[in-house]
Amino acid sequence: MSSTTEDSTQTASIVQTLCDSEECDVVLRFDDAISVPTGKYNGRSYQTDTLPNATLNATIQHASVDDEGMSLLCFARLEMEELDRLGIDPSVVETESMEGPPERCVVDINAPRVWDREPDTPVEEIKQAVEEGREKEVLPPWDGLPTATVQVARTEDCHKRSYESGYHTQYRPPTHKMGTLVDVRVK
Repeated sequence: MSSTTEDSTQTASIVQTLCDSEECDVVLRFDDAISVPTGKYNGRSYQTDTLPNATLNATIQHASVDDEGMSLLCFARLEMEELDRLGIDPSVVETESMEGPPERCVVDINAPRVWDREPDTPVEEIKQAVEEGREKEVLPPWDGLPTATVQVARTEDCHKRSYESGYHTQYRPPTHKMGTLVDVRVK
């Protein structure tokens, strides 16, 4: 079996586990050390570091395969204690309050499928096959393993420049790739 086929099979298994684990606590295991932001985004750059711990404890908030089976969209919630355990400063990542304190950090997990060429099958048939659970027959393989990303917080100056410039896109918080998932275990 080729590396691409193995990755696609592994990705399909991870995607299925995530989609079956909404509101469940999971352990996300990465292929290598986790990359994390260590400084806020100033409008131009931010500092990063790697942490040797290659696992995250999280709760899956939402996981689904969207766009007619073409992409995984998943949101995993990290408690502040988990950020502390990993040594991530909560002030440098975007957090959100979930019905009052405590705050939580949300990690996005994504995996796409990519067509090598235009599909021979009409879109309507692809949609029907996906609805019937026959994705393998009509969709391309997953394009690599899922990746986890986090939003980097902005400095106060960056917020101010964003509001004053009228050009908000430049100052939008960047998405930082933490790593590539190789396994998900439900606790």
